[in-house]
Amino acid sequence: MSELSMQCLSILVSSVLNERERLLKRIQEVSDEVEEDERLSERVMDIDRVLGELEEAYEAARAKEPVYPSFEARYTAVFPS
Repeated sequence: MSELSMQCLSILVSSVLNERERLLKRIQEVSDEVEEDERLSERVMDIDRVLGELEEAYEAARAKEPVYPSFEARYTAVFPS
């Protein structure tokens, strides 16, 4: 991933996490529609792969600008355990 500013990465991570949350809620709504459920699940898996790549870039940039919360803290804010 090319050099992105920490602010840009922060916005990107938040956006992707919010999209993942939206898709998971939609999956719960369409649980009877198997085809739609599978399509949405594939999109969530794609997002999970992207999040893995973003986490590396985010933490590398955060090492230079530690005022931003960790990737884990951002993830937990959207998906509390």
